[in-house]
Amino acid sequence: MTEPLDAAGSSASTPPTGLAEELLDVVQSVPGVSAVYPAQPLWQSIAGSALSAVTGEPLPVIGLTDTAGTLAVKARIGVSTPRPAPAVARDVADAIRRHLLPRAAAVEVSVVKVGS
Repeated sequence: MTEPLDAAGSSASTPPTGLAEELLDVVQSVPGVSAVYPAQPLWQSIAGSALSAVTGEPLPVIGLTDTAGTLAVKARIGVSTPRPAPAVARDVADAIRRHLLPRAAAVEVSVVKVGS
């Protein structure tokens, strides 16, 4: 699900250091989220996986890209709750957008696992 949020007066910049960790905490605090997976699946990022293996740095769990003043946020979650997975994904996207206000953001949340 990708939903842009426009905010007045935003400008292009690099995402602040530590923002990914803040957003990880936000995502994990949403009821129904049982796991958070790397933003880019390993099979989609062979080069990133190789670099991760060499450097020992883990792949980012929350993906952040700043383009033309709009922050793109990508999160991949697991859901374990009686609530429908799409509702949990919407709650995650809403929580991320609220955390980022007043910054313009496009949030993509994918459910990659349902159940325990």
